[in-house]
Amino acid sequence: MQRAFALLAPILTWLAFTSSARAQDPVQLELLSDVVAVEPGGTFKLAVRAQIEPGWHIYWTNPGDSGLPTLVEWTAPDGFEAGALQYPIPHRYVQKVGDDFMLVSHTFEGEAYFISEFKAPEGIAPGSAVTISASVDWQACKEVCTPPMNTPLEIELSVADTAAPSPDAAAIAKAWGGGQAGAEVARATVANDGGQLALVAKLPDGKEEQYSGDLFFLPAAAEISAAASEQIAAREGSQLSIWTDLAKKDVEIPEVVRGFVVGEGAAPLWVEAMLVKSTETPVSSPTEKPTPTSSGAGSYPPSASPEAEPIRAAIKELASGIEKKSISLLLMLAAAFLGGIILNLMPCVFPVLGIKILGFVQQAGSDRAKIRRHGWVFALGVILSLWALVAVLLIIRAAGASAGWGFQLQEPWFVIFLIAIMFIFALNLAGVFELGTSLTGTGAGLQAQHGYGGSFFSGVLAVLVATPCTGPFMGPALGFALSGPAYTGFAIFTALALGLALPYVVLSYFPALIEKLPRPGPWMETFKQAMSFPLFATVVWLLAVLGKGQGQGAILWVLIGLIVLSLGFWLYGRYATPLKKPPTRWTARAATALAVLSFVYIGSKAVDSGESGAIASASKTVHGLEYEPFDPVKALEYVKAGKNVFVDYTAVW
Repeated sequence: MQRAFALLAPILTWLAFTSSARAQDPVQLELLSDVVAVEPGGTFKLAVRAQIEPGWHIYWTNPGDSGLPTLVEWTAPDGFEAGALQYPIPHRYVQKVGDDFMLVSHTFEGEAYFISEFKAPEGIAPGSAVTISASVDWQACKEVCTPPMNTPLEIELSVADTAAPSPDAAAIAKAWGGGQAGAEVARATVANDGGQLALVAKLPDGKEEQYSGDLFFLPAAAEISAAASEQIAAREGSQLSIWTDLAKKDVEIPEVVRGFVVGEGAAPLWVEAMLVKSTETPVSSPTEKPTPTSSGAGSYPPSASPEAEPIRAAIKELASGIEKKSISLLLMLAAAFLGGIILNLMPCVFPVLGIKILGFVQQAGSDRAKIRRHGWVFALGVILSLWALVAVLLIIRAAGASAGWGFQLQEPWFVIFLIAIMFIFALNLAGVFELGTSLTGTGAGLQAQHGYGGSFFSGVLAVLVATPCTGPFMGPALGFALSGPAYTGFAIFTALALGLALPYVVLSYFPALIEKLPRPGPWMETFKQAMSFPLFATVVWLLAVLGKGQGQGAILWVLIGLIVLSLGFWLYGRYATPLKKPPTRWTARAATALAVLSFVYIGSKAVDSGESGAIASASKTVHGLEYEPFDPVKALEYVKAGKNVFVDYTAVW
C-alpha cells in the first residue's frame, strides 16, 4: 500500500498542479562559473544554482518515496573533461499521511548548488571563447508537484593565458566545501543482514562523540533501501552501525554502496561502503577507498547515481558518431498502421484470431448493427489497452527508470499471470469446463453471444500477446515513438492499434464476408478444441520467457501450479454444471477458487526462487573471436585505441 501511494502521489499532484494557474516556476536555475577566463590545461568549476521558493523543494539523486531526481547533463567542446556531479547535502524530509503512514524524501530547499569540476584541453587558443551548456532535469513539490521539467542553460567563457576568478567564485567554493565534495569520506562495509541493509562505518578520529544522536544512512541509489523504513543506529567507540530495511528482500546490493550519513549535530559523512558476505567482517578490512571506474560485468549502477557518470559519459561518446537521420512522422504512422495489419498474421496473435473467428461465426445470424458494434468494441479494447501500455511506459521513463517496448515481460508476476490466463483459456477451449450453456462460450467468456465486454477483452488480450511480435519489423517506428514527445508515441501506437483492429472491423461491416463463414454446427466443437493447442503453445513460449529471466527452478514451480490449476478447473467443469445439486456446485466452485489461490502462492515461490536474470556475462570464444562482457567504459578504450568493437546482443522476445 505504501509503495502504491508513493507511485501514485507524484502523478496525482502533477495533475493537480497542471490544472491550476501558475505565475512562474517555483525554481529559478542559473549556470555559473568560478572563472571568467579559462586557462589552457587548467581546471575550473561550473555550478547550476537553484533558487527555490519558500515551502518548495527539489530532490536528490535518490529522491526517496516521491519526486524525481535532479540531474544535470553537460555539453562541452571537444577536449573538455567534466567530473562527476557533486550534490549538496540532502535534507531528510518526512511527510505524515494519516496516523501511521509517512513519506520520506531527500530534498533541497532554499538555495542549492550542483557542481562539476572541468579540465580544459591544452590546445585551446587564448583570445577565443568556449560555450558550455547544461540540461537540467528537475521536479519541485510543495502541496502539489510540478510536472517533470527540463531547463537548458548555457554559459560562454573566454580563454586566457591565466585563469581569472569570477564574482561567483567564493559562493561556488563555499558550496563545494559544504556539499558532497567537501564531506569527510568514511570507509565502511555493507551486507544483507536478514533482509536489512547493515552498514558498518569507521568514524573520523576525534569526532566520534558527534555521532551519538539519531542518525540516518541515505544511499545514493534509490533501489537499495526503503526510504521510510525505521533505521537503527548504534556506536561503539569509533565504529558506527546502522540497520535499515532493504527496498525488497531479494534486492541485489551492488559491490560498492555510496551515500550520506546525516544526523542532527553530526557533520555529514560521505560513505563508500564495500559489500561483504557477512556483517562480521570488520570495517577496517578495506585498505583503500573503493573507486571503481568501470561498470563491471552484468551489473550497472543506477543511471542517475554519481557512480554511473563514467558509464554515461562513455555511452554518450560512443554514440556521438552515429549519423542521425530525420524521419517523417507520417511515414512512421503509415509503417505502424501496416505493421498492425501484419500483426494479425503473427503467431503471437493467432490464438486470439481463432477465438475471434468463433465469435463471428456465432454472430453470423445476429443483427448486423450488433455485429458492427462488436467490431468497434473490439477495436476500442485494442486502442485503450495500447494507450494504457504506452502511458505506463512513458511514466516509467519520466521517472528516470529504464524500460523499452515489451517491458512488461521483464516482470515475472506479469508473465506468470499471462501464463495462467492462456492456460485457463486453453482448458476452456479443450472442453475441460464451460462457462454458461452456450457451446461457443470460449476463451473464459471472451466471446459470449451477447457480450460486448467479451469483444472488448478480446482486444485487450490481443494487445497483451501481440507486443512481443511488434519488435522484429517495427523497430524504427517503435524507437521513433518512444524517443520523442508523448503525443508522438500515442499517435504512432494509435495507428498500430487501428491496423491491428482493422480486419475485424472490416469483417463486421461486410455481411457478405460473414455470410461466407460456415454456419454454427457440430464442427464448431472440433474447431474450438483444435484452437486450444495454439494457446498451449503460447503457454510453452511464455514459460521459456520466464525461465530466461528467473531460471529453470521458476519453470518447475509454475508447472506445478498449472497442474493444481487444471485440477481445480476440471472439478469445476465436472461438478459445477447446472445438472448438479447446489451443494455440489458450490463445493466445486470453492475448490476452483482454492486452486487459483494455490497457484498464486506457488507463483510467489517461482518469483522468490528466481535467479535474478540469467544473463550471460562470462567471456567466450566464437569462431576464433574472443568475447568479453560488455562494458561501455572498456568499449570506449578499445575504440580510442583504434580497435573495432562488435557488440553481440539478443533478447528473449
